Amino acid sequence: MIKPLFLAVLAAVALAGCGRSDDAQKSAAQAPAPASAPVAAPASAPAASAASTPELSEAEQAKAADIARAAIEKYKLTSLSPECLSFMAGLEDDTHYNVEVLENHTPACGGDPNTAPHVVTLLIDKNTGALQKDDPANGDYVPLK
Repeated sequence: MIKPLFLAVLAAVALAGCGRSDDAQKSAAQAPAPASAPVAAPASAPAASAASTPELSEAEQAKAADIARAAIEKYKLTSLSPECLSFMAGLEDDTHYNVEVLENHTPACGGDPNTAPHVVTLLIDKNTGALQKDDPANGDYVPLK
């Protein structure tokens, strides 16, 4: 009699721990704006970069996002459709934009709407247009060819 009761209590405790906590839902990051919406500067920009360089104007954000969209298509950096991507543009330094490309989880695109997985971060030379992408293996940027 005690053994089945113990197993029932153990199962109830295990199942109680498997549900989503309200704290996890509250702390989940909001999905970024879709590709067709205005581009915002990334909230995750390094503190030194954010402190030493001004924010991008809306025109610069749009320009950086357009360059990133073209690069994704040209270099086939993802199989996701453009509608399923979001772009967060910022300044890497005085001469480079950085554009973080994220998955945009909408009903049409699928995926968990509380997440926006990283696809790629592009570094764009403001003067020459030269493109680099992040290398997840070492964290450096490598030229797109």
